Amino acid sequence: MLWKKWAPILMGSLLIGLLFFMINSRPGSSEPVDREDLVPTLFVHGFKGGPRSFETMMDRMQNLQWGQKHMTVYVSSRGHVTIRGGFAETHNPFIQVLFENNRASIYNQTHWLSEIMRRLKADYNIQQVNLVGHSMGGLASVNYLLSEHHYSVPRVEKLSVIASPFKGIEKEGYFASNYGEATTDLRPKSEALKQMVQNKDQFPNDVEVLAIAGVINGDDPETEHWDGLVHASSVSGLEAIVPFGQYEEKRLYNPLATHSGLHELEEVDQLIKEFLWADKGK
Repeated sequence: MLWKKWAPILMGSLLIGLLFFMINSRPGSSEPVDREDLVPTLFVHGFKGGPRSFETMMDRMQNLQWGQKHMTVYVSSRGHVTIRGGFAETHNPFIQVLFENNRASIYNQTHWLSEIMRRLKADYNIQQVNLVGHSMGGLASVNYLLSEHHYSVPRVEKLSVIASPFKGIEKEGYFASNYGEATTDLRPKSEALKQMVQNKDQFPNDVEVLAIAGVINGDDPETEHWDGLVHASSVSGLEAIVPFGQYEEKRLYNPLATHSGLHELEEVDQLIKEFLWADKGK
């Protein structure tokens, strides 16, 4: 019969058409698309940090529908960047940045951040980002903004640093029990920290900054406030770098606002949300 003659041809055509549809429907990043309104937020961990440093914060924010984690960026000890994930249609994508060498110098972390930014623009056509850095992640983020790298890659709209010691760490015995290149940079009056202040004129005049400090020992003005590791005055050192009118600081007086516990507090979630996304209806 006639239908038996044409059935294999029709079936073959249907399979080819289905295969073509699946290939063209598969999400990819090789074709840059217009993402002028997309502003991913990069979360950068601190000294000795890792996947758990910002994981629970991002989980809480996702549960509240403030955004969604779409990408993880791994940087090897040799600086090789591996990106997992991609950008779907979303109002507010999160990117988690992980350094294999989590004890690296500010210089190295700055260089790695610049390579991440280059990849985001070249491979995904990202035009602007926000940065959230905990402790040394905040130092590296600021140093990146003080470098020449940020001019040719995604523009940083807003930066939030959490417990970042811009005047170093003064806790007694801390450097006797920790090691790595970072410990040189984290000392008070280190060359890396002094260089950041000396380069303050290079800080962009259009980046809004929020610094968050934890205070676990009460609000007595006669007491040196700290989070158990970093003094609030060290966090405030960022004000000497950021241009006038672009800096805002919040101090959380809470026994749970420890150096490693700050990014586990819902109060900090709310501060970051209001700073980064309040004007975007998130």
